[in-house]
Amino acid sequence: MEERVKRGPGGKLALWVFYAFCGYFVWAMARYFWVISQVHAFPGATLDGELGSTVGKWLGALLGFMMLSLVGVILGYIAWVTRPQQTEE
Repeated sequence: MEERVKRGPGGKLALWVFYAFCGYFVWAMARYFWVISQVHAFPGATLDGELGSTVGKWLGALLGFMMLSLVGVILGYIAWVTRPQQTEE
């Protein structure tokens, strides 16, 4: 019978940290869009990227998404590198 290769303690920790971060990412993005949807642009806001304008809100969302995505990619890479390796016999 074929023996299954198992993750070590470090690999399990890396995988669970990645899973937890994925949950946090979804929660943070949903919370951000929920909070920002309640903020109304102040009078006189232009489309040049001021934080109170619509473009400013979307720019903030995009930057936050990119930063969290970068952290997620790094954590995913660490979980990938620490996966169990198949040994050829």
